[in-house]
Amino acid sequence: MRCLRRILSISWTDKVSNNEVLARANIPSMFTLLGQRRLRWLGHVYRMEDGRIPKDLLYGELESGSRPIGRPKLRFKDVCKRDMLATGLPTDNWELHAADRSDWRSVCSLALQAGEERLKAEAVDRRAKRRAEMNKATCVPVACVFVCSGCGRVYRSRIGLFSHERKYLSQLR
Repeated sequence: MRCLRRILSISWTDKVSNNEVLARANIPSMFTLLGQRRLRWLGHVYRMEDGRIPKDLLYGELESGSRPIGRPKLRFKDVCKRDMLATGLPTDNWELHAADRSDWRSVCSLALQAGEERLKAEAVDRRAKRRAEMNKATCVPVACVFVCSGCGRVYRSRIGLFSHERKYLSQLR
């Protein structure tokens, strides 16, 4: 996000959300890109002939051995299943779609777009809820208001006014 902000000439003082930066750059989020790559590779591995190492690893099971105590480490299969659940792809019959390359690509792209839109909507809702809670919690008394003598802008803290005046006075010179 930092690189995109630099490319688009967006300063941190501009208060632009990550969703807005992604919309301006016309690219999906990193979560969607990674999910797309994983699902594309999953379909490729499914269409491989039997006996290839990636396919054997995807469908293989351990005969013996034990796992260490604690939460099991995520396998590629587990992460792909999580991606399918997050995007709304069916986890039970995904192999029917993956058998046909063009069908798999279209199903994945539609599901990833829907998942991206859902992520954006959730982020907007979280941000609105957070702002509402902030407005409710930070009722500033009238005595704690600081006003810029140059432009009349109102600040809630002395340090905010100080930072603004430094920038404002440097622009006047």
